[in-house]
Amino acid sequence: MNCRTLAYTAALTLVLLLLPIRSTKTVNAPPPEETIRCAVPTQDDAFHRSLVNKYADDKGLDISIILCRDLSVLDSLRAGSLDLVVANDPPDSLLDGLVTSRAFADGSVWAVREDEVEALRHINQWITELTASARFNRMQKRYFSGKTVSLTSISQYDNILRASADSIGWDWRLLAAVVYHESRFHNDANSSKGALGLMQIRSKRYTEEMLLNPSANIAVGSRYLQKLEKMFSDTAADPVEATKFALAAYNMGEGKVGQLIEEAQAQGLDASRWDNLKTLLPEGHHTRAYVDNVLNTYSYYSKLYPR
Repeated sequence: MNCRTLAYTAALTLVLLLLPIRSTKTVNAPPPEETIRCAVPTQDDAFHRSLVNKYADDKGLDISIILCRDLSVLDSLRAGSLDLVVANDPPDSLLDGLVTSRAFADGSVWAVREDEVEALRHINQWITELTASARFNRMQKRYFSGKTVSLTSISQYDNILRASADSIGWDWRLLAAVVYHESRFHNDANSSKGALGLMQIRSKRYTEEMLLNPSANIAVGSRYLQKLEKMFSDTAADPVEATKFALAAYNMGEGKVGQLIEEAQAQGLDASRWDNLKTLLPEGHHTRAYVDNVLNTYSYYSKLYPR
């Protein structure tokens, strides 16, 4: 081996020695999970633990739960050693420095520190969506021996829903069911097609700012439902059927419902009933499911919430 070869070999060896050693197996360590430190009351603790665990699962968070016998645990929340306290009907005098969520039927609320405004917003939205769902009713039946708990509200928009429903002659719980299936009560909801707000309005007549105003959005959506109901009232067999036609048209468009009516008449079907029209749609069509889901949710609300 000549001197030039020796020099090259030595240089290559030195370079290899200086290179960092890399494993042939790449390990992507998962990011640390955020943990919510939570206290729940011993009364009905299984129910409350199921709620906070469900919240953590839905939000992709880890959770650590302790049981508390009294509201002295609120001091730990203020001090920062806890992040969330479930409290049964706490008096205002004990909530200094804290803010609370919407109340459940038993008067319990979720308390967080007053600087956790964003966390409270997420909690309230989650509670609104959960308590407006049939899933919540199943949870109550599981933990309260089948007893249905009568609740006092569906969402934070109940007063607006009542007023708008009265203006068009609807049961406010039916209008609430429409809102639930349109946006899950998310006021800032928007679709890929440009539909905005609680009732997913898509119109060039209104500004985005207006459609993201809950009162304006529900008013616009309600008037459109009223228009659709009147539009199909001559065809529908009765007011109940007219409402079904209106729901279908709200979801798929009035023109498409009109086409279904013409097709049903051409086939000799009774075009005055939605159950006949929907057979002309493919199995699993979104509008078939939409009308059924809204009416099922309305039935659920009617049993659980006061008129």
